[in-house]
Amino acid sequence: MPHRSYAPELTRAHLSNRFLGSLIRYFTERFGEDRVGVIVEEAGLSLEYLYDTTRWTSVEFDRRLCDAVAHQIGGLLESPPYNHPLWQHWRRASSAMFERQEVMGPLWLLLWAFEQPSNFFANIGNLYTRGNRVTRMEVVEHAPGRTLVRARFEGPLRVDRPGTCWSRRGLFEAIPTIWRLPRASVVHPPHKCIHRAPRADHCVYEIRYRDARETDTSEELSRLRRHIRTAVPALLEAMDRQYDEHREVQITQRKTAHYLPATLVEAIRINPEAELRLGGEHNVGAVLFADIKDFTARCQTTPADEVMTQLNLYFERVESIIAAHGGIVDKRMGDGVMVVFIDPERRTPLAELAAAGVRCGLAMLDVMPALGDLLAKRGAAPLRLRVGVAAGRLVQGNLGSPKHMEYTVIGEAVNLASRLEAAATADRLLSTPDCLEDVEPELYERGDDRVVDVKGVGVVHAVELTPAVTAARTPKPSDSSIMRLRDV
Repeated sequence: MPHRSYAPELTRAHLSNRFLGSLIRYFTERFGEDRVGVIVEEAGLSLEYLYDTTRWTSVEFDRRLCDAVAHQIGGLLESPPYNHPLWQHWRRASSAMFERQEVMGPLWLLLWAFEQPSNFFANIGNLYTRGNRVTRMEVVEHAPGRTLVRARFEGPLRVDRPGTCWSRRGLFEAIPTIWRLPRASVVHPPHKCIHRAPRADHCVYEIRYRDARETDTSEELSRLRRHIRTAVPALLEAMDRQYDEHREVQITQRKTAHYLPATLVEAIRINPEAELRLGGEHNVGAVLFADIKDFTARCQTTPADEVMTQLNLYFERVESIIAAHGGIVDKRMGDGVMVVFIDPERRTPLAELAAAGVRCGLAMLDVMPALGDLLAKRGAAPLRLRVGVAAGRLVQGNLGSPKHMEYTVIGEAVNLASRLEAAATADRLLSTPDCLEDVEPELYERGDDRVVDVKGVGVVHAVELTPAVTAARTPKPSDSSIMRLRDV
């Protein structure tokens, strides 16, 4: 089954599925899976997604889910007022969550370890954030058998459907049942509720409960052991699934992370669907193509393992140079490589990015003689590199199909850099003159001016460069090493 992607505004990490899943299961048992499936699809997600307790949903999805329930179950065109009977489903669903220990998994163990309700409510500020990242729960007053808590909403987010408020009430009422105590009573004054008081910016709940006086240790331990036998296997399965997802995200983000601002990359880590939905964006940058001359012929006359060794020695050296100059390895094409110099924040002038590309290409050429010496010890001929660099407007974004996407750049600069590399003389860098504006003249020896006919662009004036140090030590034509190079 193909991987389904969802709108990123619905999958932001606001509300844990570990709690929302209990609501969905409640509705499923009461109204049937087919009907609830329709409700969830109307809200924008799927039952498969919501049953995954490692995932999260957003406040926006919570709003849409409330509206979809009102429509599909209540027959209403919009969400009803606070005291409408429809919202009691949210209250009962939260209470029922503690009857499903297998759903809560290890979280139930954490709650049970607090020994009694007063300890739990004293720490509710830290505990609540484990399942809700947009609501800050504050303890206003706390005494044996009574706790006053205040719910505030972070930033511009504001839960504007009463279902969440009723869900909190059901949660607070059911907490004592973890220790087999009577349910708590919860008072939520109308003037301290954002859904009933227009000027209220938070909700206040007065919770009254009875703490445990004596505990039958043997009975509780037996109950705990039974729960561990149920919860731990589920925990291990969830950890394995999370590892696989994390590894997949790491792989897909390895290149994307270099193209995007840090804030957006972090948002994608929390909400992977965002990366799949990113469209093309305009930017500017420099592109470098490098290729080893006659490498295909080398592959035909050299054992495969030796070819791979030589190629690895080459990439080991040039990729450290690329990283040092701020380049992004966009593609490896056998012995060829495409490198992009781009600023995700769009603050670096194009001339600086172009200069970085030229400096990088010169540095790559500069290490080739030393690599040739190393290859000579292996009885191999040196590698001869061609480099092309161009700069200009680019379009960055996902390219491909829903089954296989690759984050890359396209545009005239990419095409031009590729054509310049193909036209370059071995051991030379071919670039347009405008890319040299910010490059220090002492870094290179200027060679022949060239005219390159680029398909789709036309005639382009270019110039060939060699690294200054390398140029100074280039052997004369009579040198035997040049003869060997010509034979390659």
